[in-house]
Amino acid sequence: MNFIRIGKKALNLDQVTYAEAQVWQDEMSVKVYFVGSANNAPVVFAENEAKELWKYLEYVAEKPVV
Repeated sequence: MNFIRIGKKALNLDQVTYAEAQVWQDEMSVKVYFVGSANNAPVVFAENEAKELWKYLEYVAEKPVV
């Protein structure tokens, strides 16, 4: 299991199905959708937490698999 802590929230990256970033001028938000959510309501991160999370997700996506 791959857990990360962003602000006061902890995410299990194994349960994430989709993440969407929205950027407006200097503001940013990230919506994270999870596997098996009954209504599939996303968890939304804003401002600094969103930037930190998106930076980490881009790092993980570019990391080569060994």
